Amino acid sequence: MLRSVKLDRLPDDLSFPEKLVDRISYDASSRELRFHGFMSKVDFDKLVHLHNDIDYQRALERLFQICTFEPEPSSVGTRSSIRLFVAGATAAIAVIAIAAFMLVR
Repeated sequence: MLRSVKLDRLPDDLSFPEKLVDRISYDASSRELRFHGFMSKVDFDKLVHLHNDIDYQRALERLFQICTFEPEPSSVGTRSSIRLFVAGATAAIAVIAIAAFMLVR
């Protein structure tokens, strides 16, 4: 997925590493810094140290935030916990009912 953030200008003497040039780009007409796919911390570190221009670094930080994997909260663990609780409660009720039946006899 291609993600982008606003950046008024790319520093003149900045060039992207050959290994990342197919994933990061700057579109001067739309004034956007773009990244394709997941940006790892290693990728970010390589890119942020290319230039000390604060606007570039801030734009890259914003881009990093939207290009990192953020798993959606899963309810699978919650559902499993609820099922386990219900099964345990049902078993406990059954044991109590059997014990009560045996005492009444």
